[in-house]
Amino acid sequence: MVDRSTVDKTVFDWKVSDATTTTNKNTSEEQFTFTARPELGRFPIRLNKEEWVDFIELTLADWLEQVQGAAETPSEIFHWKSGEAYAYRRTAYAKMAEILTHERPDRLKYIAKEMHADVYGTEGRETRHLVQLRTPPPSDAAKLALEALRSAGEDISLVFDPQPVTVRDEL
Repeated sequence: MVDRSTVDKTVFDWKVSDATTTTNKNTSEEQFTFTARPELGRFPIRLNKEEWVDFIELTLADWLEQVQGAAETPSEIFHWKSGEAYAYRRTAYAKMAEILTHERPDRLKYIAKEMHADVYGTEGRETRHLVQLRTPPPSDAAKLALEALRSAGEDISLVFDPQPVTVRDEL
């Protein structure tokens, strides 16, 4: 339902100085906005800080449970060859682990990054240089929605396959 690229924007916009501390615990006022996937209407999905961190934690945990199995076979829908599932949103998942070490230090100070490293440590060498920044459109309706957004001037890549990591991707 959610346009993952809009989730990732909130993830990459986060800075260590944004972390909730004992002196700035009023997180109910801080808002994070994603949008629904284009083919579903791009309506806003608003979360407060606590909900956003919960969502990030769930998203990362869910992916860390799936990635090894997903990498075992190619996927036409996701444009993966065998092993390339690790490339999917690689930099966003690494940033999520960092966020959780700061936002949930009581439970996740070390474990989030350790789990991420352990799971990604199972990746073969041949795909470690790849990143897939955006989710490919999973349906014809999604493809048409992205075409419409491009025709309206939005800068949405036509390439969804995993690509070699560039300096820009690592930011």
